[in-house]
Amino acid sequence: MIGGIMEAKDAVRLDRTNTAVVVDSTADLSQGLAADPNLSMVSLNVHFGEETFTDWVDIQPHEFYQRLKAADRLPTTSQPPAGAFIAEYTRLRSQFEFIFSIHLSAKLSGTFESASVAQAEVDGVTLIDSEMASAAVGLLARQVLEMIDRGTTKEEILAFADTYRREAGRLFLLSTLEYLQKGGRIGRASGLAGSLLNIKPLLTFEDGIVHPYKKVRGESKALAAVQEYFLEKTKPGVRYAVAVAHGDAPDKMEEVIEILHKTDREFRVVLKAEVGSVIGTYAGPGAVALFFVEE
Repeated sequence: MIGGIMEAKDAVRLDRTNTAVVVDSTADLSQGLAADPNLSMVSLNVHFGEETFTDWVDIQPHEFYQRLKAADRLPTTSQPPAGAFIAEYTRLRSQFEFIFSIHLSAKLSGTFESASVAQAEVDGVTLIDSEMASAAVGLLARQVLEMIDRGTTKEEILAFADTYRREAGRLFLLSTLEYLQKGGRIGRASGLAGSLLNIKPLLTFEDGIVHPYKKVRGESKALAAVQEYFLEKTKPGVRYAVAVAHGDAPDKMEEVIEILHKTDREFRVVLKAEVGSVIGTYAGPGAVALFFVEE
């Protein structure tokens, strides 16, 4: 007992032997992260007319964007059923005592709700709403896995997730708002809509929904705006973990990384990935996502 408060010495230490992490497929994992033995994924679905594909299983990003560009109608997406989460949680609980299930914003998809239904059926599961999407989910999962590598507690992971939601940088550079508008996920970014030629919208997440950050004309000004955002949200002398993802636009992703290197900020790119079919349905081809958090 210290100062009238019981020490947290009885808090269970979480490590690789007793803890697993689950994400949904909108996490847009890098190949290396997807291969982590303590990480597993439950997929959403994308529907082109009567055809249904399991995200990252039946359809990979390059094929998806080719179909998207040729499609007469925007595809639709659907959340995993609760049963898919129940099956995965049950499988993992035969090997691990604790599961952290990390997902895209509950305000963007019913995926978190499906996971919540499953959580009520399987003990040992803790849900985390990232309040973001795409590689933001992947980056959060990666950082949690690093905490587990070092040894941590449930309380420390939940505290980090709370800090992540408040402080992590999050920015989407889109080629167009067309897909976000048609998909009904535009949120408060509708003010960026317009028919002006060569307008590049930049979006962020606030309180779990899409918000506008800025709109600029042309690629060079868009990259300058990305750099401005990065400088605005970071501090000198602090190192940041950076995640980037692209929607069939690897060269544009590299340009974003290059523009970050032209700043005086200290960072390392820990995750480079592709935007998968579910997020790509709304972000469209040519999108680049940038997420970062203090290490």
